[in-house]
Amino acid sequence: MSSIYLKKILPEIPRLLGLLDKNFNSPTFGSFDRNFWHYNITDFASARFQEAVLTLTLLYNLKDPENIYFQDNKILSFILGGIDFWCKIQKKDGSFDEWYPNEHSFVATAFSTYSISESLILLKDKIKDTSRIVKHLKRAGEFLLSHEDFSASNQVAGSIIALYNIYLLTSEERFKKGALIKLKKLEDIQKEEGWFPEYNGPDIGYLSLAIDYLSKYHQKTMDEKAKNMITKALDFLKYFSHPDLSFGGEYASRNTKYIIPSGIEYSAKWSDSARRILYSLRKALQEEKSIGPYNLDDRYLAYVGYTYIQAHENFYNGELKNPIYEERFSKYFSESGIFIESNENFYVIGNLRKQGIFRIDFKKSNLSLKDSGPIVYIKGKIYSPFLNLNSRISIKENYISEGSLLKIPFNKMTPLKNILLRLFQMTLGRNKKISFRVKNLLRGMLISYKKGGDVFLRRVLKIMEDKITIEDEIASKYIIDKIIIGIENPFIFIPSSRYFQKQDLKDFFSYHILEVNNRFIKIRREYNVEGKEELNYQSF
Repeated sequence: MSSIYLKKILPEIPRLLGLLDKNFNSPTFGSFDRNFWHYNITDFASARFQEAVLTLTLLYNLKDPENIYFQDNKILSFILGGIDFWCKIQKKDGSFDEWYPNEHSFVATAFSTYSISESLILLKDKIKDTSRIVKHLKRAGEFLLSHEDFSASNQVAGSIIALYNIYLLTSEERFKKGALIKLKKLEDIQKEEGWFPEYNGPDIGYLSLAIDYLSKYHQKTMDEKAKNMITKALDFLKYFSHPDLSFGGEYASRNTKYIIPSGIEYSAKWSDSARRILYSLRKALQEEKSIGPYNLDDRYLAYVGYTYIQAHENFYNGELKNPIYEERFSKYFSESGIFIESNENFYVIGNLRKQGIFRIDFKKSNLSLKDSGPIVYIKGKIYSPFLNLNSRISIKENYISEGSLLKIPFNKMTPLKNILLRLFQMTLGRNKKISFRVKNLLRGMLISYKKGGDVFLRRVLKIMEDKITIEDEIASKYIIDKIIIGIENPFIFIPSSRYFQKQDLKDFFSYHILEVNNRFIKIRREYNVEGKEELNYQSF
Protein backbone atom coordinates (compact mmCIF):
# COMPACT_ATOMS: atom_id res chain seq x y z
CA MET A 1 0.00 0.00 0.00
CA SER A 2 1.34 3.44 -0.95
CA SER A 3 2.17 5.71 1.98
CA ILE A 4 1.59 9.46 2.11
CA TYR A 5 5.26 9.94 1.20
CA LEU A 6 4.98 7.98 -2.02
CA LYS A 7 1.68 9.69 -2.89
CA LYS A 8 3.35 13.10 -2.60
CA ILE A 9 6.62 12.35 -4.40
CA LEU A 10 5.33 10.38 -7.41
CA PRO A 11 3.43 13.32 -9.02
CA GLU A 12 6.69 15.33 -8.94
CA ILE A 13 8.82 12.77 -10.80
CA PRO A 14 7.91 14.12 -14.27
CA ARG A 15 9.17 17.52 -13.07
CA LEU A 16 12.36 15.87 -11.79
CA LEU A 17 12.88 14.08 -15.12
CA GLY A 18 12.36 17.42 -16.85
CA LEU A 19 15.54 18.63 -15.14
CA LEU A 20 17.54 15.80 -16.75
CA ASP A 21 19.39 15.92 -20.05
CA LYS A 22 17.93 12.73 -21.56
CA ASN A 23 19.62 13.03 -24.97
CA PHE A 24 22.00 10.05 -25.25
CA ASN A 25 24.06 11.90 -27.89
CA SER A 26 24.55 15.01 -25.76
CA PRO A 27 27.90 15.65 -24.05
CA THR A 28 25.90 16.62 -20.94
CA PHE A 29 23.69 13.51 -20.98
CA GLY A 30 22.85 12.65 -17.37
CA SER A 31 23.06 16.20 -15.98
CA PHE A 32 20.12 17.26 -13.80
CA ASP A 33 21.21 20.91 -13.82
CA ARG A 34 18.82 22.32 -16.44
CA ASN A 35 20.24 25.83 -15.99
CA PHE A 36 23.56 24.44 -17.22
CA TRP A 37 22.74 22.01 -20.00
CA HIS A 38 19.55 23.57 -21.41
CA TYR A 39 19.14 27.24 -20.50
CA ASN A 40 22.90 27.97 -20.70
CA ILE A 41 22.62 30.61 -17.98
CA THR A 42 25.39 29.14 -15.81
CA ASP A 43 28.91 28.14 -16.82
CA PHE A 44 29.25 25.05 -14.61
CA ALA A 45 27.09 22.16 -13.46
CA SER A 46 26.18 22.02 -9.78
CA ALA A 47 27.03 18.55 -8.48
CA ARG A 48 24.21 18.54 -5.99
CA PHE A 49 21.64 18.16 -8.76
CA GLN A 50 23.11 14.70 -9.32
CA GLU A 51 21.60 13.61 -5.99
CA ALA A 52 18.46 13.04 -8.07
CA VAL A 53 20.16 9.86 -9.31
CA LEU A 54 19.24 8.19 -6.02
CA THR A 55 15.58 9.16 -6.42
CA LEU A 56 15.50 7.33 -9.76
CA THR A 57 17.42 4.38 -8.32
CA LEU A 58 14.93 3.93 -5.49
CA LEU A 59 12.00 4.17 -7.91
CA TYR A 60 13.65 1.68 -10.26
CA ASN A 61 13.81 -0.83 -7.37
CA LEU A 62 10.41 -0.05 -5.82
CA LYS A 63 7.61 -2.44 -6.70
CA ASP A 64 4.34 -0.62 -6.13
CA PRO A 65 1.15 -0.49 -8.24
CA GLU A 66 1.44 3.31 -8.54
CA ASN A 67 5.13 3.32 -9.49
CA ILE A 68 5.39 3.27 -13.30
CA TYR A 69 9.19 3.58 -13.09
CA PHE A 70 9.78 0.12 -11.58
CA GLN A 71 12.50 -1.77 -13.51
CA ASP A 72 12.07 0.49 -16.52
CA ASN A 73 15.09 0.21 -18.83
CA LYS A 74 14.97 3.87 -19.82
CA ILE A 75 15.06 4.91 -16.15
CA LEU A 76 18.09 2.64 -15.67
CA SER A 77 19.84 4.34 -18.57
CA PHE A 78 19.12 7.74 -17.00
CA ILE A 79 20.60 6.52 -13.71
CA LEU A 80 23.77 5.34 -15.44
CA GLY A 81 23.99 8.62 -17.33
CA GLY A 82 23.57 10.58 -14.10
CA ILE A 83 26.35 8.62 -12.40
CA ASP A 84 28.64 9.06 -15.40
CA PHE A 85 28.05 12.83 -15.48
CA TRP A 86 28.84 13.05 -11.75
CA CYS A 87 32.18 11.38 -12.46
CA LYS A 88 32.90 13.82 -15.29
CA ILE A 89 32.46 16.98 -13.19
CA GLN A 90 34.64 15.87 -10.28
CA LYS A 91 37.63 18.10 -9.47
CA LYS A 92 41.17 16.70 -9.39
CA ASP A 93 41.21 16.75 -5.57
CA GLY A 94 38.01 14.66 -5.45
CA SER A 95 35.68 17.52 -4.58
CA PHE A 96 32.70 19.04 -6.40
CA ASP A 97 31.18 22.49 -6.91
CA GLU A 98 27.71 23.63 -5.89
CA TRP A 99 27.37 27.42 -6.25
CA TYR A 100 30.35 28.61 -8.32
CA PRO A 101 33.39 27.20 -10.17
CA ASN A 102 36.37 25.97 -8.13
CA GLU A 103 34.32 26.06 -4.94
CA HIS A 104 35.61 22.68 -3.70
CA SER A 105 32.40 22.32 -1.72
CA PHE A 106 32.42 19.97 1.25
CA VAL A 107 28.63 19.68 1.29
CA ALA A 108 28.33 19.02 -2.45
CA THR A 109 31.01 16.36 -2.15
CA ALA A 110 29.48 14.70 0.92
CA PHE A 111 25.84 14.67 -0.17
CA SER A 112 26.35 13.78 -3.84
CA THR A 113 28.84 11.06 -2.88
CA TYR A 114 26.26 9.50 -0.60
CA SER A 115 23.65 9.50 -3.37
CA ILE A 116 25.96 8.02 -6.00
CA SER A 117 27.46 5.43 -3.63
CA GLU A 118 24.01 4.38 -2.39
CA SER A 119 22.83 4.00 -5.98
CA LEU A 120 25.86 1.85 -6.76
CA ILE A 121 25.19 -0.36 -3.73
CA LEU A 122 21.55 -0.80 -4.72
CA LEU A 123 22.25 -1.45 -8.42
CA LYS A 124 25.62 -3.16 -8.32
CA ASP A 125 24.43 -6.12 -10.43
CA LYS A 126 23.00 -3.76 -13.07
CA ILE A 127 26.18 -1.71 -13.54
CA LYS A 128 29.05 -3.17 -15.56
CA ASP A 129 31.86 -0.66 -15.03
CA THR A 130 31.72 -0.38 -11.24
CA SER A 131 35.50 -0.16 -10.81
CA ARG A 132 35.64 3.18 -12.65
CA ILE A 133 32.83 4.63 -10.50
CA VAL A 134 34.43 3.32 -7.31
CA LYS A 135 37.66 5.07 -8.31
CA HIS A 136 35.80 8.39 -8.37
CA LEU A 137 34.07 7.59 -5.09
CA LYS A 138 37.42 6.88 -3.45
CA ARG A 139 38.75 10.24 -4.62
CA ALA A 140 35.69 11.93 -3.12
CA GLY A 141 36.21 9.94 0.08
CA GLU A 142 39.82 11.06 0.31
CA PHE A 143 38.67 14.69 0.07
CA LEU A 144 36.11 14.08 2.84
CA LEU A 145 38.74 12.41 5.03
CA SER A 146 40.98 15.47 4.85
CA HIS A 147 38.28 18.15 5.18
CA GLU A 148 35.38 18.98 7.47
CA ASP A 149 32.98 21.83 8.08
CA PHE A 150 31.44 22.01 11.54
CA SER A 151 29.83 25.42 10.99
CA ALA A 152 26.95 23.41 9.47
CA SER A 153 26.74 20.08 11.31
CA ASN A 154 24.34 18.44 8.86
CA GLN A 155 27.15 18.36 6.30
CA VAL A 156 29.33 16.34 8.65
CA ALA A 157 26.48 13.89 9.21
CA GLY A 158 26.23 13.49 5.43
CA SER A 159 29.96 12.83 5.14
CA ILE A 160 29.72 10.03 7.73
CA ILE A 161 27.32 7.90 5.70
CA ALA A 162 29.15 8.78 2.46
CA LEU A 163 32.43 7.50 3.90
CA TYR A 164 30.80 4.40 5.31
CA ASN A 165 29.25 3.60 1.92
CA ILE A 166 32.67 3.89 0.29
CA TYR A 167 33.97 1.46 2.90
CA LEU A 168 31.19 -0.99 1.98
CA LEU A 169 32.15 -0.73 -1.69
CA THR A 170 35.93 -0.95 -1.22
CA SER A 171 36.47 -2.77 2.13
CA GLU A 172 39.18 -0.17 2.86
CA GLU A 173 39.27 0.38 6.62
CA ARG A 174 40.45 3.99 6.33
CA PHE A 175 37.01 5.06 5.14
CA LYS A 176 35.27 3.26 8.00
CA LYS A 177 37.74 4.77 10.46
CA GLY A 178 37.16 8.22 8.95
CA ALA A 179 33.40 7.84 9.41
CA LEU A 180 33.89 6.86 13.06
CA ILE A 181 36.22 9.81 13.71
CA LYS A 182 33.70 12.26 12.26
CA LEU A 183 30.89 10.61 14.23
CA LYS A 184 32.84 11.12 17.46
CA LYS A 185 33.53 14.77 16.60
CA LEU A 186 29.85 15.31 15.82
CA GLU A 187 28.93 13.72 19.14
CA ASP A 188 31.35 16.06 20.91
CA ILE A 189 29.67 19.19 19.52
CA GLN A 190 26.08 17.99 20.05
CA LYS A 191 24.57 20.17 22.75
CA GLU A 192 23.08 18.76 25.92
CA GLU A 193 19.73 20.05 24.67
CA GLY A 194 20.05 17.70 21.69
CA TRP A 195 20.79 20.01 18.76
CA PHE A 196 23.81 20.23 16.49
CA PRO A 197 25.17 23.73 15.77
CA GLU A 198 24.12 25.37 12.52
CA TYR A 199 25.90 28.71 12.39
CA ASN A 200 25.96 29.07 16.19
CA GLY A 201 22.45 27.84 16.95
CA PRO A 202 19.87 25.11 16.37
CA ASP A 203 17.91 24.93 13.14
CA ILE A 204 14.84 22.77 12.69
CA GLY A 205 15.09 21.69 9.05
CA TYR A 206 18.82 21.09 9.15
CA LEU A 207 18.50 19.17 12.41
CA SER A 208 16.03 16.81 10.72
CA LEU A 209 18.57 16.41 7.90
CA ALA A 210 21.33 15.51 10.37
CA ILE A 211 18.96 13.00 11.99
CA ASP A 212 18.25 11.57 8.54
CA TYR A 213 21.90 10.97 7.65
CA LEU A 214 22.68 9.53 11.09
CA SER A 215 19.69 7.21 10.72
CA LYS A 216 21.03 5.95 7.39
CA TYR A 217 24.35 5.26 9.11
CA HIS A 218 22.68 3.52 12.03
CA GLN A 219 20.55 1.41 9.69
CA LYS A 220 23.75 -0.07 8.25
CA THR A 221 25.89 -0.30 11.38
CA MET A 222 23.55 -0.52 14.40
CA ASP A 223 26.02 1.85 16.08
CA GLU A 224 24.66 2.67 19.58
CA LYS A 225 26.47 6.00 19.63
CA ALA A 226 24.58 7.11 16.50
CA LYS A 227 21.30 5.86 17.99
CA ASN A 228 21.84 7.86 21.17
CA MET A 229 22.65 10.99 19.17
CA ILE A 230 19.51 10.55 17.06
CA THR A 231 17.33 10.02 20.14
CA LYS A 232 18.72 13.10 21.84
CA ALA A 233 18.15 15.20 18.72
CA LEU A 234 14.56 13.97 18.33
CA ASP A 235 13.81 14.84 21.96
CA PHE A 236 14.67 18.44 21.05
CA LEU A 237 13.01 18.46 17.64
CA LYS A 238 9.57 17.40 18.92
CA TYR A 239 8.94 20.87 20.40
CA PHE A 240 8.97 22.62 17.01
CA SER A 241 5.85 21.11 15.50
CA HIS A 242 3.12 23.78 15.59
CA PRO A 243 -0.68 23.51 15.98
CA ASP A 244 -1.18 24.77 12.39
CA LEU A 245 0.86 21.73 11.20
CA SER A 246 3.91 23.77 10.19
CA PHE A 247 7.44 23.27 11.52
CA GLY A 248 10.35 25.51 12.36
CA GLY A 249 10.79 29.11 11.30
CA GLU A 250 12.74 32.25 12.05
CA TYR A 251 13.17 31.57 15.75
CA ALA A 252 15.87 29.04 14.73
CA SER A 253 19.34 29.85 13.44
CA ARG A 254 18.75 29.29 9.71
CA ASN A 255 14.98 29.94 9.39
CA THR A 256 14.11 26.61 7.72
CA LYS A 257 10.60 25.11 7.90
CA TYR A 258 10.94 21.71 6.27
CA ILE A 259 11.25 18.31 7.93
CA ILE A 260 13.21 15.51 6.24
CA PRO A 261 10.96 12.51 6.94
CA SER A 262 12.90 9.28 6.37
CA GLY A 263 15.11 9.37 9.48
CA ILE A 264 12.13 10.16 11.66
CA GLU A 265 10.13 7.25 10.23
CA TYR A 266 13.12 4.98 10.78
CA SER A 267 13.62 6.14 14.38
CA ALA A 268 9.95 5.84 15.37
CA LYS A 269 10.38 2.17 16.27
CA TRP A 270 12.29 3.23 19.37
CA SER A 271 11.70 6.97 19.80
CA ASP A 272 8.59 8.35 21.47
CA SER A 273 9.58 11.80 20.20
CA ALA A 274 9.70 10.58 16.59
CA ARG A 275 6.18 9.20 16.95
CA ARG A 276 5.00 12.60 18.19
CA ILE A 277 6.56 14.36 15.20
CA LEU A 278 5.08 11.87 12.74
CA TYR A 279 1.58 12.48 14.10
CA SER A 280 1.76 16.04 12.76
CA LEU A 281 4.07 15.44 9.80
CA ARG A 282 1.91 12.86 8.06
CA LYS A 283 -1.20 14.98 8.53
CA ALA A 284 0.65 18.09 7.33
CA LEU A 285 1.75 16.32 4.15
CA GLN A 286 -1.75 14.96 3.58
CA GLU A 287 -3.20 18.47 3.79
CA GLU A 288 -0.14 20.03 2.09
CA LYS A 289 0.41 22.37 5.02
CA SER A 290 4.13 21.73 5.41
CA ILE A 291 7.09 22.03 3.07
CA GLY A 292 7.02 18.99 0.79
CA PRO A 293 7.71 17.87 -2.78
CA TYR A 294 4.70 19.87 -4.00
CA ASN A 295 6.13 23.27 -2.97
CA LEU A 296 9.87 22.66 -3.20
CA ASP A 297 11.65 24.32 -6.09
CA ASP A 298 13.45 22.24 -8.71
CA ARG A 299 16.82 22.47 -6.98
CA TYR A 300 15.63 21.10 -3.66
CA LEU A 301 13.38 18.53 -5.28
CA ALA A 302 16.59 17.14 -6.81
CA TYR A 303 18.37 17.37 -3.46
CA VAL A 304 15.83 15.69 -1.15
CA GLY A 305 13.28 13.88 -3.32
CA TYR A 306 14.75 10.50 -2.48
CA THR A 307 14.14 10.97 1.25
CA TYR A 308 10.39 10.67 0.65
CA ILE A 309 10.86 7.30 -1.01
CA GLN A 310 13.10 6.21 1.86
CA ALA A 311 10.43 7.42 4.30
CA HIS A 312 7.96 5.19 2.45
CA GLU A 313 10.37 2.26 2.82
CA ASN A 314 10.96 3.05 6.52
CA PHE A 315 7.27 3.65 7.24
CA TYR A 316 6.43 3.02 10.90
CA ASN A 317 3.21 1.01 11.21
CA GLY A 318 2.81 1.31 14.98
CA GLU A 319 0.68 3.71 17.00
CA LEU A 320 1.68 7.36 16.98
CA LYS A 321 1.76 9.77 19.93
CA ASN A 322 -0.14 13.03 20.22
CA PRO A 323 2.02 16.08 19.45
CA ILE A 324 3.65 17.95 22.30
CA TYR A 325 1.70 21.17 21.62
CA GLU A 326 -1.46 19.52 22.97
CA GLU A 327 0.11 19.40 26.43
CA ARG A 328 0.53 22.13 29.05
CA PHE A 329 4.16 22.95 29.89
CA SER A 330 6.84 25.60 30.08
CA LYS A 331 10.33 24.92 28.69
CA TYR A 332 13.50 26.98 28.42
CA PHE A 333 16.60 25.80 26.57
CA SER A 334 19.43 27.84 28.05
CA GLU A 335 22.09 26.82 25.51
CA SER A 336 20.05 28.01 22.54
CA GLY A 337 18.00 30.74 24.25
CA ILE A 338 14.77 29.19 22.97
CA PHE A 339 11.67 29.11 25.17
CA ILE A 340 8.32 27.36 24.69
CA GLU A 341 5.10 28.06 26.56
CA SER A 342 2.06 25.86 26.01
CA ASN A 343 -1.28 26.31 27.76
CA GLU A 344 -4.94 25.90 26.85
CA ASN A 345 -4.95 28.94 24.57
CA PHE A 346 -1.43 29.55 23.26
CA TYR A 347 1.61 27.75 21.90
CA VAL A 348 4.51 30.20 21.97
CA ILE A 349 8.08 29.67 20.77
CA GLY A 350 10.70 32.42 20.99
CA ASN A 351 14.44 32.84 20.85
CA LEU A 352 16.03 35.30 23.25
CA ARG A 353 19.43 34.94 21.60
CA LYS A 354 17.74 36.06 18.41
CA GLN A 355 16.53 39.14 20.27
CA GLY A 356 13.08 37.89 21.13
CA ILE A 357 11.94 36.67 17.72
CA PHE A 358 8.80 34.60 18.37
CA ARG A 359 5.71 32.92 16.98
CA ILE A 360 2.34 32.49 18.69
CA ASP A 361 -0.20 29.87 17.72
CA PHE A 362 -3.67 30.82 18.94
CA LYS A 363 -5.22 27.44 19.57
CA LYS A 364 -8.85 28.63 19.58
CA SER A 365 -8.77 30.61 16.32
CA ASN A 366 -6.13 28.56 14.47
CA LEU A 367 -4.24 31.78 13.68
CA SER A 368 -0.51 32.14 14.05
CA LEU A 369 1.58 35.27 14.50
CA LYS A 370 5.17 35.13 13.28
CA ASP A 371 7.12 38.10 14.59
CA SER A 372 10.74 38.54 13.55
CA GLY A 373 11.12 41.68 15.60
CA PRO A 374 10.90 45.31 14.51
CA ILE A 375 12.21 46.34 11.09
CA VAL A 376 13.67 49.81 11.60
CA TYR A 377 14.12 52.24 8.70
CA ILE A 378 16.73 55.00 9.04
CA LYS A 379 17.76 57.11 6.01
CA GLY A 380 16.98 54.30 3.60
CA LYS A 381 18.84 51.69 5.68
CA ILE A 382 17.12 48.74 7.35
CA TYR A 383 17.93 47.35 10.80
CA SER A 384 16.64 44.01 12.07
CA PRO A 385 17.18 41.46 14.88
CA PHE A 386 19.64 38.64 14.22
CA LEU A 387 21.25 35.71 16.05
CA ASN A 388 23.24 37.75 18.54
CA LEU A 389 25.11 35.67 21.12
CA ASN A 390 25.93 38.92 22.96
CA SER A 391 22.28 39.71 23.67
CA ARG A 392 21.47 40.18 27.35
CA ILE A 393 18.66 37.86 28.35
CA SER A 394 16.50 37.25 31.42
CA ILE A 395 13.68 34.80 32.19
CA LYS A 396 12.73 35.63 35.78
CA GLU A 397 9.12 36.83 35.51
CA ASN A 398 9.01 37.68 31.81
CA TYR A 399 11.14 36.80 28.81
CA ILE A 400 13.53 39.70 28.18
CA SER A 401 16.14 40.23 25.48
CA GLU A 402 18.32 43.30 25.03
CA GLY A 403 20.81 44.02 22.26
CA SER A 404 21.65 46.00 19.16
CA LEU A 405 20.01 45.43 15.80
CA LEU A 406 21.88 44.62 12.61
CA LYS A 407 22.08 46.90 9.60
CA ILE A 408 20.97 44.61 6.81
CA PRO A 409 23.18 44.50 3.70
CA PHE A 410 21.14 43.61 0.63
CA ASN A 411 23.79 41.89 -1.46
CA LYS A 412 22.63 41.22 -5.00
CA MET A 413 24.55 39.84 -7.94
CA THR A 414 25.34 42.36 -10.68
CA PRO A 415 27.03 41.82 -14.07
CA LEU A 416 30.23 43.43 -12.76
CA LYS A 417 30.26 41.32 -9.57
CA ASN A 418 29.65 38.19 -11.61
CA ILE A 419 32.52 38.99 -13.98
CA LEU A 420 34.90 39.74 -11.10
CA LEU A 421 33.91 36.58 -9.23
CA ARG A 422 34.46 34.42 -12.32
CA LEU A 423 37.81 36.07 -13.07
CA PHE A 424 38.90 35.51 -9.49
CA GLN A 425 37.75 31.88 -9.40
CA MET A 426 39.46 31.10 -12.70
CA THR A 427 42.76 32.65 -11.52
CA LEU A 428 43.57 33.00 -7.81
CA GLY A 429 40.47 31.00 -6.90
CA ARG A 430 42.05 27.89 -8.39
CA ASN A 431 44.14 27.80 -5.24
CA LYS A 432 42.06 25.77 -2.80
CA LYS A 433 43.18 27.65 0.32
CA ILE A 434 42.27 30.99 -1.23
CA SER A 435 38.95 29.57 -2.45
CA PHE A 436 38.05 28.42 1.08
CA ARG A 437 38.87 31.87 2.48
CA VAL A 438 36.57 33.48 -0.06
CA LYS A 439 33.79 31.05 0.86
CA ASN A 440 34.14 31.93 4.55
CA LEU A 441 33.98 35.62 3.62
CA LEU A 442 30.78 35.07 1.64
CA ARG A 443 29.25 33.17 4.56
CA GLY A 444 30.02 36.07 6.85
CA MET A 445 28.35 38.49 4.45
CA LEU A 446 25.25 36.42 3.75
CA ILE A 447 24.61 34.21 6.80
CA SER A 448 26.62 34.62 10.00
CA TYR A 449 26.52 38.33 10.74
CA LYS A 450 28.65 39.28 13.74
CA LYS A 451 28.14 42.91 14.69
CA GLY A 452 25.06 44.94 15.51
CA GLY A 453 24.32 48.40 14.25
CA ASP A 454 23.39 51.70 15.85
CA VAL A 455 19.90 50.71 16.96
CA PHE A 456 19.12 49.13 20.34
CA LEU A 457 16.13 46.88 21.13
CA ARG A 458 14.73 45.82 24.47
CA ARG A 459 11.93 43.26 24.09
CA VAL A 460 9.79 41.94 26.95
CA LEU A 461 7.29 39.09 26.47
CA LYS A 462 4.78 38.21 29.15
CA ILE A 463 2.68 35.07 28.61
CA MET A 464 -0.41 34.59 30.76
CA GLU A 465 -3.26 32.11 30.65
CA ASP A 466 -5.63 34.38 28.72
CA LYS A 467 -3.40 37.03 27.10
CA ILE A 468 0.10 37.81 25.86
CA THR A 469 1.86 41.17 25.96
CA ILE A 470 4.92 42.26 24.00
CA GLU A 471 6.73 45.48 24.84
CA ASP A 472 9.44 46.81 22.53
CA GLU A 473 11.69 49.74 23.36
CA ILE A 474 13.75 50.90 20.38
CA ALA A 475 16.46 53.51 20.71
CA SER A 476 18.63 54.91 17.92
CA LYS A 477 21.53 57.33 17.50
CA TYR A 478 19.72 58.68 14.45
CA ILE A 479 16.17 59.73 13.65
CA ILE A 480 14.00 56.68 12.94
CA ASP A 481 11.80 57.16 9.88
CA LYS A 482 9.45 54.21 10.32
CA ILE A 483 9.11 50.79 11.93
CA ILE A 484 7.38 47.70 10.56
CA ILE A 485 6.28 45.24 13.20
CA GLY A 486 4.25 42.04 13.54
CA ILE A 487 5.54 40.13 10.52
CA GLU A 488 8.13 37.59 9.47
CA ASN A 489 11.13 39.26 7.84
CA PRO A 490 13.86 36.81 6.82
CA PHE A 491 17.02 38.52 5.59
CA ILE A 492 19.90 36.05 5.82
CA PHE A 493 20.65 33.91 2.77
CA ILE A 494 19.57 30.32 3.40
CA PRO A 495 18.92 28.43 0.15
CA SER A 496 16.40 25.98 1.64
CA SER A 497 14.16 28.64 3.17
CA ARG A 498 11.39 31.09 2.17
CA TYR A 499 9.04 28.53 0.64
CA PHE A 500 5.31 29.21 0.57
CA GLN A 501 2.80 27.44 2.82
CA LYS A 502 -0.98 27.81 2.85
CA GLN A 503 -0.86 29.16 6.38
CA ASP A 504 1.20 32.13 5.17
CA LEU A 505 -1.94 33.75 3.76
CA LYS A 506 -3.09 34.51 7.31
CA ASP A 507 0.18 36.12 8.39
CA PHE A 508 -0.76 39.77 7.87
CA PHE A 509 -3.50 40.06 10.48
CA SER A 510 -1.13 41.81 12.94
CA TYR A 511 1.06 43.79 10.54
CA HIS A 512 1.76 47.48 11.28
CA ILE A 513 3.74 50.30 9.68
CA LEU A 514 4.49 53.01 12.24
CA GLU A 515 5.69 56.46 11.15
CA VAL A 516 8.13 57.61 13.84
CA ASN A 517 10.41 60.62 13.09
CA ASN A 518 12.10 60.27 16.49
CA ARG A 519 15.05 58.49 18.12
CA PHE A 520 13.09 56.47 20.68
CA ILE A 521 9.85 54.53 20.45
CA LYS A 522 8.00 52.31 22.87
CA ILE A 523 5.49 49.83 21.44
CA ARG A 524 3.09 47.71 23.47
CA ARG A 525 0.93 44.97 21.99
CA GLU A 526 -1.57 42.74 23.76
CA TYR A 527 -3.27 39.66 22.29
CA ASN A 528 -6.26 37.79 23.63
CA VAL A 529 -6.96 34.08 23.15
CA GLU A 530 -8.52 34.64 19.71
CA GLY A 531 -5.58 36.68 18.44
CA LYS A 532 -7.32 40.04 18.72
CA GLU A 533 -4.75 42.78 19.22
CA GLU A 534 -4.51 46.04 21.12
CA LEU A 535 -1.65 48.28 19.98
CA ASN A 536 -0.24 51.36 21.73
CA TYR A 537 2.97 53.22 21.03
CA GLN A 538 4.82 56.40 21.94
CA SER A 539 7.82 58.05 20.33
CA PHE A 540 10.22 60.55 21.89
